[in-house]
Amino acid sequence: MQAFQFQRFRMVARQELRLLLKERSLWWVGGLFLLLIGYALFNGVLQTTQRDSAQAALVAADGQARAGQLAQLQRIMAGTETPTPFGNPANPANMAGGLGAHYAVMPSAALAPVALGQTDLFPSQFKVTHQSKVNFLHNNDIENPWHLLSGHFDLAFVVVYLLPLLIFALSYNLLSGEKEDGTLRLLLSQPLALPTLIAGKIAVRAAVLLGAAVLVPLAVLLVARPQALALPGATLWWALVVGAYALFWFTAVVAVNAFGRSSATNAMVLIIGWVVLVLVVPVLLNIAVTHTSPAPSRAELATRTRVVTAQAMSQNAALLATDYEHVDKPDVLVPKDGRLAMSGRAMANYRIQRQVDDTLQPELDRFDAQQAQQQALVARWSAVSPAAVAYEGITALAGTGHSRNAWFMAQITAYHQAWKDFFFPRIDGGLAITEADFAHIPAFAWRDEAPGTVQAQAARAVLQLLLPTLVLLGVALWRLRRYRLV
Repeated sequence: MQAFQFQRFRMVARQELRLLLKERSLWWVGGLFLLLIGYALFNGVLQTTQRDSAQAALVAADGQARAGQLAQLQRIMAGTETPTPFGNPANPANMAGGLGAHYAVMPSAALAPVALGQTDLFPSQFKVTHQSKVNFLHNNDIENPWHLLSGHFDLAFVVVYLLPLLIFALSYNLLSGEKEDGTLRLLLSQPLALPTLIAGKIAVRAAVLLGAAVLVPLAVLLVARPQALALPGATLWWALVVGAYALFWFTAVVAVNAFGRSSATNAMVLIIGWVVLVLVVPVLLNIAVTHTSPAPSRAELATRTRVVTAQAMSQNAALLATDYEHVDKPDVLVPKDGRLAMSGRAMANYRIQRQVDDTLQPELDRFDAQQAQQQALVARWSAVSPAAVAYEGITALAGTGHSRNAWFMAQITAYHQAWKDFFFPRIDGGLAITEADFAHIPAFAWRDEAPGTVQAQAARAVLQLLLPTLVLLGVALWRLRRYRLV
């Protein structure tokens, strides 16, 4: 019996494909979907390539600057060049600040073009100095934890927002159309089970849409970003997340059709469901999270920073007003016996930054803890919106979500501390930077998340999508057993 129904399933699928090919709807929907995917991939690859090029330029510039500083120090020690107060590589205060600062860079993940995610909200590079970490936060909107459904036009946007609408366009009248045409009773008068008929119809539509959503991006990535295919686990999980998300909406279509309403009613119910789950629920979740765990005010932090800086400047006013000895004694800028007499103004700037850093650190810790709590709430309750779940899963695999950014910020914090640990003792002790020290200046080395961590996030997304799908499937099967042909 099962083999017989499978044969019927194949017959239904072949016939449904013939009918769809003769209709304009498949061509219009399929063509539009391919255009959207093509433009999204073009934009994703373009944005990722530009970001990679900019980061490579920053790294190259840092290397050239460091080599130039070493050569300059060698000329100073050889007596062939007279140093300037703010361009002296022997001065540890200069090297800890803007002169010797280096960029810490988070490289793009292999699947980055499929989801640009938060790349337009959170920087992927920071210029680390001895200044307070508050200077690293000015590009972040830390008051809003819900950065999941915003950004550039990319493949994730097409999948999350537009794929359900295309599914509706091809499937809203899955059974109601046959019923209104009077062909459903004729079809079921044959030895054909109603679930088999539905499965055949759904299979054709899913093959068309998922083939475009999965196979076309893989082909593009094979050409434009072949390193993505070197991670079969990531690409497989990405296909599973997209497939699970599409399966949810196909099951919703079947469940709506199973109630036996008209095609117009089905279309209206599906659009309302899309608006609620994709647009309304994420906004309500954002409001609920903000109300439950409000972030500290960004304006409050800025005001506090200005107050602390003003206090530090007042306490170091005497040093800030110190005249430079190098005006009439340029030799004081040249290291002697490994030591360097730093000007009062340089020491004042160092002390101000250190005081601001120490004073604001508890505030920054509070901000970090509050943001982490908000994101934990979002991750916990995002299951109420399949769109949010799918987007989180896709951006996690693309390396453009909150998790990877938080991982990057943790490495920034560690690098910032290592930078201060290297330079602060030398500044406090009046020790000059030597040629040998250049090899030991901390350099940022990116460490990516463990593949298992990323795949666990994707697996959670797939599970969170399959659970409501099973519920809808149960409702659909329950209604199909009571389906009336008239």
